[in-house]
Amino acid sequence: MSFVKYLLLICLLASPQLLLAAEKNPHRYTPKEQIAFTSTTNAAFDHSGKLLSRSVHPDGSASVENNGSFGNVTVARRNPDGSIETFCTTDAALARSWMSGEGATRATVSLDPPVVKQQP
Repeated sequence: MSFVKYLLLICLLASPQLLLAAEKNPHRYTPKEQIAFTSTTNAAFDHSGKLLSRSVHPDGSASVENNGSFGNVTVARRNPDGSIETFCTTDAALARSWMSGEGATRATVSLDPPVVKQQP
């Protein structure tokens, strides 16, 4: 037999063992410590009022710009069955926990927004 025939025979005989030896990759959620948000996302989670800026217009009216704060964030995760699930929250820690596989699908968040007093 030629070298090519031996090579084909070896590949044919070794293939089932290689397929059986392949390690199955179990589903894993991303650990909380590895979940990082961008500065824009972190701003949406900020409800402190530090990012608010007040403007007085030429006509005397005033407006407040939230600069991306006081928002909510929709996050997603892939479940063990392959489905993709989304969750909307105003809390960064809760978002990380949910994305890492903790918590129920239908978690609820109660929001008690801080009141920002008008500056003189």
